[in-house]
Amino acid sequence: MGKNEKRAKEIRVCDASILNVMSGALLVICYSFSLISTSIVAQNEIPPVKIAFIADIHLHAPEAAAARLPKNALPKDPVSHAPILLRSMRAQLGSTRLFNENIMVFKEALDDVVERNIKLVALPGDFTDDGQPVNILALKEILDEYRHKHGLRFFAINGNHDPVRPFTQPGGKRDFINREGAEISVMSPSHQECMSGKSDFCSELLKEWGYKEIAQSLSEHGFLPSPADKLFETPFNTVDLDERHWEWCDTEEFCVDMPDMSYLVEPVEGLWLLAIDANVYRPKGSLKDKQFYGSSNAGYNALVKYKPKLLGWIKDIVVRAKKQNKKLVSFSHFPMAEFSDQQTQSIAELLGENSLQMSRQPSDDTTAVLAATGLKLHLGGHMHLFDVSQSSKHGLTNVQVPSLAAYQPGYSIVTVNVEGKSLVETVIVREVKNFSKWFSIYEREWGFLHRSQQATWDNSILSSENYLDFTDQHLQQVVNGRYLEEWPSDLVEQLSSNTVKEIVDLCHCAPSVKSMENSSELNATNLVIDFYRARNAGSFAHLALPSNFYDQLSLCLKSQFPQSTSQTLDDSDALKKALVLITNTILSSREDKAAVSLVL
Repeated sequence: MGKNEKRAKEIRVCDASILNVMSGALLVICYSFSLISTSIVAQNEIPPVKIAFIADIHLHAPEAAAARLPKNALPKDPVSHAPILLRSMRAQLGSTRLFNENIMVFKEALDDVVERNIKLVALPGDFTDDGQPVNILALKEILDEYRHKHGLRFFAINGNHDPVRPFTQPGGKRDFINREGAEISVMSPSHQECMSGKSDFCSELLKEWGYKEIAQSLSEHGFLPSPADKLFETPFNTVDLDERHWEWCDTEEFCVDMPDMSYLVEPVEGLWLLAIDANVYRPKGSLKDKQFYGSSNAGYNALVKYKPKLLGWIKDIVVRAKKQNKKLVSFSHFPMAEFSDQQTQSIAELLGENSLQMSRQPSDDTTAVLAATGLKLHLGGHMHLFDVSQSSKHGLTNVQVPSLAAYQPGYSIVTVNVEGKSLVETVIVREVKNFSKWFSIYEREWGFLHRSQQATWDNSILSSENYLDFTDQHLQQVVNGRYLEEWPSDLVEQLSSNTVKEIVDLCHCAPSVKSMENSSELNATNLVIDFYRARNAGSFAHLALPSNFYDQLSLCLKSQFPQSTSQTLDDSDALKKALVLITNTILSSREDKAAVSLVL
């Protein structure tokens, strides 16, 4: 009996898990990837298998979170009439994601998965708001329900929000809203604001769980093996949750056990799913202080330094998968490759190296190290955007799965072994039942801010026709209220005080650009909004300006600046730099549809 065969027999201990998905109006785009060598004989082929990848759910359970708080202090759900704990719309419009509606959207996506007869669902991290007990247990309840009703199986792997830190810590938020629409704080009892009496309310449900508690709660959904698995293994030759960790030691010879929940599972014959725990919580000072930075900006750039043995394990898996003719699909929370449509340098030139969350992007060297493991296909999350990075240089294809909590909301499907190929589809969720049911509570919040002469947000978002429109309006307000702060102030002033036509005239492109249609009088900040739409949604983006407008503007800019990159322009000409970046991004984002062949 071989080593791997022995390991597989040893760990078949847990109960099978399953999953379901909700229906809705959906848009679909496909990508093809060859996953097998032409030398493989037909009788060894596995039948087509579908896996859904649902990333960055950021689930918050408003009704469950209100359970231990005074009922008369909170707003009530218009349908159930139960007290609910909601984050404010003001807070949502300052974030890269929505907070409250995610639980409804997740169920909608799951219903769609069920309708498509998909039985395997991977969750590439950030499946909860911040790993709070109330949200982890609410997620577990949903996963259990879809497992029992529809026979779905879930495979979760940690993101930087679950857990926020490797070990349990106090938590809470300062931007929940009360029944009058004012913001209130709710913290866990051990939080300093609760102990000092500064928090409005205290609830144990809002502490932030660490690895141990999260893995134990979701053990039946990927973290431990099922009797149905053909194979299950970890980098540690054990499935014991308490033994799955790296020993980190510092110069003072003090050591900590840093948890790592990576695993390899064969849920059906011939398919290997590799779940990579790419969280890296770098220590603050001495390890004995047990203070760690969050994993948000670390990702694979830090992993190659802090988890070298994990890379060795991955490389070994790739070798074995090839020898055994297994179809290997990897996933984790973080991107393995560039996700900025090849505009990284232009972004740095115009906006700065740390803008647009560029600190989260793997370096080219990091991608090369990851590709050297032999991985060919990886699906990641974290960035709340859709992108396909296909590198002939590295031989690794990285698919960024969109978030359900941001524009455009969606998930991805991998169909393995269709005529010797793996198909990657990305599905956009448009309709969500009752997505607007809390709008009346947001209206109350807006009214409170208005009456108390505080800064209000644009309540036109409450006229959203569907959930997709809701995420679009959310993005627009985030651009105007937050993202534009990263752009040069003089440029923002120039765009804000001119129409699209006037900006085109300033670039001497009016004769060439004839596709503005009825959008010529739009404020020119719509160009920046379109940039973020394309960056977030790729070829799915619905732009304010016609698509051929950007084609024609790009041609005009290229005629003036043949290199067509922002770096070629004078530093003083921020407008032309910006337009080059915007047009290049929008045009490049369309190329996410390209197919690539991968030999495993």
